[in-house]
Amino acid sequence: MNKLLPLCLSAALLTGCVSTAENIDTSPTNQATGEVHTASSLSSIEWKSLSIPSSVKFKLNTQSQVLQSTLSAGPVAAFSVPANRGAITIQLKSFASSTIYAPTIAILNENNEIIEQFDTSSFVYKPASMLDDDMLEGKFTFIPQITDKEVRILILTKPDDLQQSTELLHPAKAYAIARHTVPPEIPNPIAQHSPYGSFYLHVSSPQIDNAAVNFSKPVVDQAPTTVETQGYYLNSIQTAVNNGDISKAMKLLDEAERLGIKDAKETFIQAVEAKK
Repeated sequence: MNKLLPLCLSAALLTGCVSTAENIDTSPTNQATGEVHTASSLSSIEWKSLSIPSSVKFKLNTQSQVLQSTLSAGPVAAFSVPANRGAITIQLKSFASSTIYAPTIAILNENNEIIEQFDTSSFVYKPASMLDDDMLEGKFTFIPQITDKEVRILILTKPDDLQQSTELLHPAKAYAIARHTVPPEIPNPIAQHSPYGSFYLHVSSPQIDNAAVNFSKPVVDQAPTTVETQGYYLNSIQTAVNNGDISKAMKLLDEAERLGIKDAKETFIQAVEAKK
């Protein structure tokens, strides 16, 4: 038994999975003991501020604030982040036990208008690993409006999703697959979707991530952009033009030029010419 601990620690260090995420409480700050804060509209939700980048762990339980509407079927997690960082990337993991929370992420502006939405169908099931339980995981990137000072991230589960379930990989099958042997013929466990769950959230910006790596380099007029950020903007501009959404393409072009992304205008012009 004593030999297992060093082995587990070594594996954790080698895989780089030791978490530094902060555990936070998402329940309303003004909540009275035993009282559940129920919101009937987006304007009634209490938002918790996060910086960029941030990594947090949290739970949704009977003490969490509730949004009861056609959009949401129960407890929600609500965060606000600065919008003046360029593109924002969200990674959310919803961990399974005997049940699992099937998340949808809604992105709102300062007027509580939904500007982006990532449904449960966009999340991918991942079997349990050495350090993590079974999970639904999603990673998404969006671009705030230039005029917004902050954007809001609302994690919710929809009424229809609450009626569904997720099939998990049986641990014995996972064990066999990891050892390249034939998995046993046994049924996989089914996790019913629940209004409660445990989560890991990471919010970042490609611009800030790149600046952190290059913090020792001389400051220039425009912050350097990563290949990922540049590719995201150029592809988004071209897609918007192809979809006939010139207004969105212009906003993306404006944002890209403000961030110093090369070839943004050329990409826009070429896409428009090709559309003729």
